[in-house]
Amino acid sequence: MGKKIRLYILTGFLGSGKTTFLRHVLTQLPGRRVGVLQNEFGKLSIDGDILRSGDIQMRELSSGSIFCSCLQLKFVQALAEMSDQELDCLFVESSGLADPSNLFEILDAVNVLRPNQPYELAGTICLVDAVAFLRDASELEAVVRQVVHCNIALVNKCDLVDQQRVDQVHAQIREWNANCLVVDTVNAAISTSLLDQDLSHYEWAPSENTTNSVDTKPKTFSIEFGDVPRGRMSAFLDSVGPSCYRIKGFGILDGSWQQIDVAAGRTDYKPCADQGTGRLVFISRIGIRLIRQIKDDWDRLVQLPVTLHN
Repeated sequence: MGKKIRLYILTGFLGSGKTTFLRHVLTQLPGRRVGVLQNEFGKLSIDGDILRSGDIQMRELSSGSIFCSCLQLKFVQALAEMSDQELDCLFVESSGLADPSNLFEILDAVNVLRPNQPYELAGTICLVDAVAFLRDASELEAVVRQVVHCNIALVNKCDLVDQQRVDQVHAQIREWNANCLVVDTVNAAISTSLLDQDLSHYEWAPSENTTNSVDTKPKTFSIEFGDVPRGRMSAFLDSVGPSCYRIKGFGILDGSWQQIDVAAGRTDYKPCADQGTGRLVFISRIGIRLIRQIKDDWDRLVQLPVTLHN
């Protein structure tokens, strides 16, 4: 085999800006054959619809973390199969709840299936949400592991916090990873020249057992709905949001299609193309109790037909 495929692993907690980062980067790589392997934690693909393009070789793995035993083998197989696509580079966007501590074991398994060792690990990039990182890291070990096992930490949403908070985030990152490159960003925008650097000297932590398992996997639920007044949707999201790690999807609000994103107590709407059916995915902080809350809050605040899926 000739030139190896540059492999970038993208981590970061739910809502930190991974998909936004990819959207920026993918527009800056003309002439390169690029692949994206996207890991959705829930059963429905939301971010895949945002990124999908005829110029990108794309594959999705859903219903868990690619570093968990529930998807590890599928992840290994997907990497092996995508190595046959004659790519220049492959971006793996992991779930926001991913713990990449066992990445080298997975890459070793790929090399068994493809003895020509098609990939060069170009870097693991962790998106850090400057707004919510300190809280999220105090609650979930996976958020800590994402920082420990990264080459570059991109501190995103720096425009939404003051310099004191940015300094606190930097200090916490350095406590867990003294060697990674730390870069402040707004809207996850960077120059792709950063990705062309030799990142190997930003020392990588040794492999360890991942914390991702079937037992630690949060519950996910989804709903389908029709046209909803935006004010009612906002009231519903404000009510159910604190019980969720993340809410995202698409819907018709006041007659127009909108991408809906709820993270760190903030709700964002962006115009989008017709998605056929309005749908939202919820990643629960409170287990199956969220089913009752979704139904009760929707009936009380939206008062329109809805279909709930688990």
